[in-house]
Parts: sequence; structure tokens; C-alpha cells
Amino acid sequence: MKKTLIQLSLVVGIAIALGGIYNLATSSAANHLALSVPDGRYKNALNCPKPSGATPAGTGTPAETTSAPETPEPVKPPVSVPAETPAGNPAEVETPGQTTGEEKTPRILIATAFEEWEAGTLFIDARRTKSYVEGHIPGSISISPWESGREEKVARLAGDEPHEAPVVIYCTRSKDCEDSEMIASDLKKFEFSNVMVFQGGFPVWQEQEKPIAEGEEPGQRPGQ
Repeated sequence: MKKTLIQLSLVVGIAIALGGIYNLATSSAANHLALSVPDGRYKNALNCPKPSGATPAGTGTPAETTSAPETPEPVKPPVSVPAETPAGNPAEVETPGQTTGEEKTPRILIATAFEEWEAGTLFIDARRTKSYVEGHIPGSISISPWESGREEKVARLAGDEPHEAPVVIYCTRSKDCEDSEMIASDLKKFEFSNVMVFQGGFPVWQEQEKPIAEGEEPGQRPGQ
């Protein structure tokens, strides 16, 4: 019995000693870790700095962007407004020698037309025959673009007159002298090189009290 108690006491003592040794070892390890990693040294280790300009997570607000500059509207060229044409006689407002297009025949005014007539230049009356009979410039021949025999008359004239000699064509007071322009085009096909159109035509000639012939016959022009 006594021997058993001694053995039990020895076992308890050994257990107490082992427990003390374990506690001592655990306490030393904790102290060692506490000395190795001081408190607060790595307290911000998980607080990673955020890059500048980044959008905070979860806010839903997009990052600010620089807007592109607005494209300026194209500048429209100014619209040119033609100057008003003075009212009155077309022969007085048109510039002699100038034409409204490259295909147009040069225009002359009453003063130049009268000089050409006095110099013996051939005149062609592009009005209708009825108007020609009632009154025309002396010596002018009648060739209307609206009557039959137009081509034959132009061809006959091309055979009788030198193609380099001046020719003056007239009609009425129309702005563009359409009838005169058509006869001028016929003459140019036969290579007449010095064709002119009398701007204002017979009405201006009559208003200026220049010589006038009547009837179907051309009459005499100076120099004949």
C-alpha cells in the first residue's frame, strides 16, 4: 500500500514538473514573438495607397475626362450682290466692246455705229422684213433669223464680201440682241473675223435722228 502511494506521488510530481516546463516554454515563445514583431510596426500593411485619378470603388462616379474642343462652324463666303443696273436705254448702260460671255459678239454703241456707217461698213438688219420695209439704216441688207432663205442670203454674202472686212449687225432694243447674235453666229461659220453688234439697234438710230431709208431696197451707204 505504501509503495503504491509513493508511485502515485511520483507520477503526480512528474506531471506537475512537465506542466511547468510546458508553461515556461510557451511563455518564452510568446515573449520572443512579441520582441521580434513590435506592436504597430505593420499596422498599415493592408492599407494600400490608391493611385491618383482612380475612381473610388463602389462610388459609381466616373473619372473626370477632358472634353474635346468644339469644332468651329465653317465660315460661309459672303454672297455677292450685283449692283443695280441703271434704268434706261440699254445702249447707254452697256459698255461697248465688252460681251456678257466668251461666245458673245462684241457690242458697239450709237457713236461707233455711226462712224462705221460713215466709213462704208456693211450693215445687216436682223429684224423681220416688215420692220425693214418700214425703215432701216441706208445700205443695210435684210437677213432675219426667223424667215426662210436665211442660209442662202448668208452664203451669198460670204461669196461677195471679204471675210476680214468689218460687219455691223443690228435688230431692236432687246437687251441681249438675240436676233443679231444668231446672224453673227452664221457669219462666223464662214470665218468672218470682224463682226460687231449695234447695241440698241434701229430704235436708237432713229431716236438719234440718223439717216433712214424705207422700202425693200437697201439704199446707198457711204462709199458706194
